[in-house]
Amino acid sequence: MLLIDLVFLILFLIQTVVGLLENSILLMLFVSVFTSHRHHKKPTDLIVAYLTVANTGILITQVAPGMILAIRWENAMDVVGCQIALFIRRVARGLSICNTCLLSVFQAITISPSTSRWAQIKPSLSKYIVSIFLFFWVLNFMVEMNILKSIEVSQNVTLTLHVDRRRCCLNMIRGNYLNNVVFLTAKVIRDAVFVFLMSWASGYMVIVLYRHHKQVQHIHSTSLSPKSSAETKATQTILFLVTCFVSFYCINSSLTLALNFFEEDDLRLYDPVLFLGSCYSFFGPLVLISNDPRVSKLLCPLGRERALSAFISQ
Repeated sequence: MLLIDLVFLILFLIQTVVGLLENSILLMLFVSVFTSHRHHKKPTDLIVAYLTVANTGILITQVAPGMILAIRWENAMDVVGCQIALFIRRVARGLSICNTCLLSVFQAITISPSTSRWAQIKPSLSKYIVSIFLFFWVLNFMVEMNILKSIEVSQNVTLTLHVDRRRCCLNMIRGNYLNNVVFLTAKVIRDAVFVFLMSWASGYMVIVLYRHHKQVQHIHSTSLSPKSSAETKATQTILFLVTCFVSFYCINSSLTLALNFFEEDDLRLYDPVLFLGSCYSFFGPLVLISNDPRVSKLLCPLGRERALSAFISQ
């Protein structure tokens, strides 16, 4: 095993284990809120819950192939396994883009002034979330459905990487050129539209927060209402979340574009692209956990229960 392969293997393991742990904590929080603590429910909880599921899918299906490549397992995945892994990974990535966009737009409308044009749809906004989720699922299934038909997995192809030879699960698109262009164009349009919307929503939130700050600058901070303070903190968290997403998306897209100019058997950028593609699923939950006080309230009872069980067992 080459040193670079060992480094990426360690990075993939850390990213997977810690990322899945973070997303599991968030899922436990939302299950607790939706089942027994509805009074702690936030308007954005359902959106973040779907985003957490999408991030979990990315970590499981996107990091695993990278680990397989890093340790050079031969014939580790069959044809069906490779098709399912790549399809779920692409759909989960699309859902992550869509849900992050929805989260930013939802928060932008929520904090918009009562005099804005968005004030009319604020009360009924939550009613459309489930319908929007269904639209996201249909959209991403249609955009990525060509993978199930056009992926050819060859177990007899040997690749050369750093003068080493290895067999791996390949994702080679061999479909009709026009078909590929149509689906690639659909993916580019989808990404461009949702990244533009979340960027617009982030800019709008920055403007609203700036105006709010100017209005209350002469007022002592203790006179601000708890609701206003909570909304400001939630908006700042979502802004940071969107910034993380756009940053990793741009870097990953640039490397993916550069990868297309390399030789077919040159996979030097494959591991970095794969790793960066999962970074948002790793850092996003960390941002949400560190800024949600409900997480500590959820974990404290679990810690007390474990301590009590250990004391009783002694």
